[in-house]
Amino acid sequence: MKNKLIKPIKLLFLAFLLFSCSSNPNSTLNHSPKELKKINASNLRYPYKTITKNSKKININKDYGDGLKDIVIFSTNDGLSSFNDNLTISAIKYYYDNFDKKENFTTLVDTGNFSFGSIEAETSQGKSSIEVLNEVGYDIIVPGSFEFNYGIDKFKENMAALNAHVICCNIYDTKKEELLFAPYVIYRYGDINVGFVGVTSPEALYLKNNYDKFFDSDGNQLLYFFEDENGSALYWQIQKTVDDCKAAGADKIVLLAHLGIESITKEYSSIKVIANTTNIDAVIDGHSMEVLDNGLMLNLSGSFIPLVQAGSNYKYLGAINISKEDYINQAVLKERSINKKDEKFQAKIDEILSKYH
Repeated sequence: MKNKLIKPIKLLFLAFLLFSCSSNPNSTLNHSPKELKKINASNLRYPYKTITKNSKKININKDYGDGLKDIVIFSTNDGLSSFNDNLTISAIKYYYDNFDKKENFTTLVDTGNFSFGSIEAETSQGKSSIEVLNEVGYDIIVPGSFEFNYGIDKFKENMAALNAHVICCNIYDTKKEELLFAPYVIYRYGDINVGFVGVTSPEALYLKNNYDKFFDSDGNQLLYFFEDENGSALYWQIQKTVDDCKAAGADKIVLLAHLGIESITKEYSSIKVIANTTNIDAVIDGHSMEVLDNGLMLNLSGSFIPLVQAGSNYKYLGAINISKEDYINQAVLKERSINKKDEKFQAKIDEILSKYH
């Protein structure tokens, strides 16, 4: 009888966690933000060369090889630590590892909400999820709003424990007066440099139960997300980072965004960011947990920008393809394509999760 009750209790507990920390705006605080001193984004000081240890390796060449190949960027978002659900993280890794690398350069990225959502994640305060992502071998990761659920100190600890490049251009440490992470990273694929710029939704600041974590005992804001009334500070910072990335040698720019499309604060949505910026060639999104495999959004100069988002809970695998003919296409892959997994790797995942039951 005891064993029969365990699973329903776990499911009820998980449902409670997700309900209490939903990314839907209806779950944000219903009072106004604290009164803050107005921050002029253009006056902020952030020495890119000394932000993090990763920023010293801003140009990455992972032996991608030479020659003309397609560049395929696979993506997950809003996995909510559901590693054994739907496609499963083991099947995603098997598909990624066995993808045709003779004809394609491949990279694996995640755009946030990966360290919260399961009993194992909650018990370990995200540590179990970090261990799983490290086993998978992600290249680049952008923090999501739920990564802050365990407090700022634990957030920093978890992000530092990731083996991937953690990038974000709009999480600013107001005490140290610098960005918390490298704002971008450039990968070289043969003769093409692709710059990846990271951004996290300012909505992270307003999630239920998290708001007070962003202030010290004197009421000073600890992290600034370039939030303001109309989104202009966020657009300004993203554009500045994109321009810097281009100046550093990027031929293409991919925005890795934890912003969201629908049911998200309008000013901070990926659609509004695209509409207010230029020189971004493609956007991989998260946060609103939607499925979008054919989005084309107009940017500030009137060009159509591909936008992809791959649902949640590892139901899908997103993909952006930059062809050798210089076309950019996007797709969302489903179970028909991703239906095999490495049992040895699955055993590793099960071993990690079993430590935190």
